[in-house]
Amino acid sequence: MNMNKLVIMTVSSILLAACAGNQVARQWAALPISEETDAQQLAASIKANPVEWKAAADFLSRNDLGSLPLGRYDLTPAGTYANIQEYDTRSVGKYEAHRAYADVQVVLSGEEYIFIAPLDALQDRLTDFDEEKDIEFFASASSERAVLADRTHWVILFPSDAHNPCMSRGESPVHVRKVVVKVKL
Repeated sequence: MNMNKLVIMTVSSILLAACAGNQVARQWAALPISEETDAQQLAASIKANPVEWKAAADFLSRNDLGSLPLGRYDLTPAGTYANIQEYDTRSVGKYEAHRAYADVQVVLSGEEYIFIAPLDALQDRLTDFDEEKDIEFFASASSERAVLADRTHWVILFPSDAHNPCMSRGESPVHVRKVVVKVKL
């Protein structure tokens, strides 16, 4: 058994144990969630917001994500939505932080790094918090970790996870098609 499968099973096991009998948790446990996901936080969020997380899982389980038009897809009346986007990865980016949404970042084709940092490591604020868009930007972080995002590693980010997405793995940019589901918390 390869190590990625072992770790993903561990995240799934934690999720299932924390949400025993919860159909939405079972649905998420079957998905290729990155080992970098905080499984305890995901379990608590699923318990608190099952309708939002079910809508996100249902959308991400569709077979036609690769052919849907780019743009926004509203998933629930409470505000969970998905953005399908395409871009080339970059070597320089900026950190973003959210307060009202969790991000589920699913790379459909290509691959990228997402740099993740704790909020207290963020430096050089670039914008004030925009409440309507639920976002603020920072130039850098004093500590970070690089997380691979590809078809087999779905990265779930909570408001405690500032992130710098769309980053190149190597020197050359890679074309990426990605779905970001913004789960209303």
